[in-house]
Amino acid sequence: MFIIFAKRSLFEIFHLYIHKDSSGRQVVLREIFITHISFVLSMGKRSYKNKITIMALVGGMIAAVAVTSSVSFFSLNEEAVAAATNANTQVQVGGGNATWFFFGYTPQKVEIKAGATVVWNVPASLTAEPHTVTFVFNNKTMTYRDAPFGFPTLTKFMSLPPSSNSRPIVSPSSNGGMNTLILVNGRVFNPTLIDSSGKVKLPAPNANVTISGNEQYVNSGWLLPKGNLPPGTSNTFSVTFEKAGTYDYLCILHPWMKGKVVVN
Repeated sequence: MFIIFAKRSLFEIFHLYIHKDSSGRQVVLREIFITHISFVLSMGKRSYKNKITIMALVGGMIAAVAVTSSVSFFSLNEEAVAAATNANTQVQVGGGNATWFFFGYTPQKVEIKAGATVVWNVPASLTAEPHTVTFVFNNKTMTYRDAPFGFPTLTKFMSLPPSSNSRPIVSPSSNGGMNTLILVNGRVFNPTLIDSSGKVKLPAPNANVTISGNEQYVNSGWLLPKGNLPPGTSNTFSVTFEKAGTYDYLCILHPWMKGKVVVN
């Protein structure tokens, strides 16, 4: 490809990776600055020979960028595929920076063998945006970040510390006996496993659980970068898959953020 630069100016070359997020939208996954090309010249005053030389130089630089970028792109893909062949497959949760968030899992789909483990992690370098890894095998167990709870109207709550500018979200009841309190849902905030009988297990943060096929709901709890962890949250979540099948999961906090584990 040849480009004729007809004006004196500063021209920048960028390479953009275009990536489809979990909802199918195309987003810029990463932006790599390649180089500055400063053309302090007037093409009209250059000889034909000089014009051809300059255009060939520019074309060569663009081709070099394309080749280098292609090598990097395929290297990234090879790393993702190679990770899926290891005993523990690594999946990054979230991404981006303080001004641009990436709501997705990388890689979004992994293939493993029965008995292998997938580890979801949030690198310490990422912005503290919470996510979850949640498997909903029974639609009746689907839940959300906040949930209503009933309590007697005479109940009083005290903020901690007492001088803080805070209060719970309370909706007065019409019957005068019970009020409704809106709270962060513990079944989303904390690691949680509900089996087929309805028995609830609450693993410790950075949980390591096994999905054997008789679960209704498996949740990682809030995942945040290490170093930004409020009490009760995690930065990793490990799941061992015992049975073959396709396991879809999502982030409860961002329901359009989805991933898939294929177990052979």
